[in-house]
Amino acid sequence: MDVLTSLVNGLNLHAKLIYSGGVCGRWLMDHNSDRSVFFHMLSKGEGWVYTSKWDAPLLLEKGDLILFLPHSDEHFLSYSKDHLPDTMSDTQLMPWADGEAGFVCGEIELGMPESLIWRSLPPEIVIKRSHAGDALTRLIELIDMEASAPRFGSGSVVERLCDSIFILAMRHCIENELVDRGVFSAMQDRRLAAVLGLIHEQPWETWTIVEFCRRAGMSKTVLSEKFAASVGASPIEYLGQWRMQIASHWLREPGMTIERVAERCGYESVPAFSKAFKRTFGKTPGAYRRERPGE
Repeated sequence: MDVLTSLVNGLNLHAKLIYSGGVCGRWLMDHNSDRSVFFHMLSKGEGWVYTSKWDAPLLLEKGDLILFLPHSDEHFLSYSKDHLPDTMSDTQLMPWADGEAGFVCGEIELGMPESLIWRSLPPEIVIKRSHAGDALTRLIELIDMEASAPRFGSGSVVERLCDSIFILAMRHCIENELVDRGVFSAMQDRRLAAVLGLIHEQPWETWTIVEFCRRAGMSKTVLSEKFAASVGASPIEYLGQWRMQIASHWLREPGMTIERVAERCGYESVPAFSKAFKRTFGKTPGAYRRERPGE
């Protein structure tokens, strides 16, 4: 199993479809969040992306994809390159066929949006159709086909296809050298990737720095320095952060008990797990799982 697959499998990320259809008029989309990744795929017409980070709005055309991570600046999508509406009051939502532009918009909630993993990715990921690559291009075409001509179950089909959007976007960032630090950069180093794979695939093990060194074929000094320089934390620190990452997702899975999550994360007792969880999130696992996502 490669290290990106082990990361994705461990987090059990799922996309939630926010909108699929057409827009008309002086339309505006506002999907800012400090907890979620929002993505927008233009399936018809054109739109413009506004953010204070850019000197001018960015044109999106059919087949283009943009993702906003929680650490992105405030942003908006609009009908015009010359005018940004103040509100969404003039936005007209309608079937895809009747819209001047068509969108598929989705959300992926992150359990720890401030973590080293997500901070190492660009705050905005723009993938133009001409640079998407075969796999992502075909995926976008499939989503476009389902969204533009709804049939029985199309909403569910689109949502499941969108699960792969973020994975392919992460691959795009790695393969196009859009990350120069953090976990995704470390994945490109064979020996660091070996350590990351162990952490992602077997977080319940009682890993030590000595065992990591043995598995990676590196000395303690070299591994510690290279890992910290690339990831931003020591292997043991990252292991603790990863355990909290997966805990934040698995606690909200139906039928998953706190005891099972504690075991999966490598804690010998629920009290020890609860203490570590509260230290990270400021609340107990029970309180966390009772909250509605996004609150």
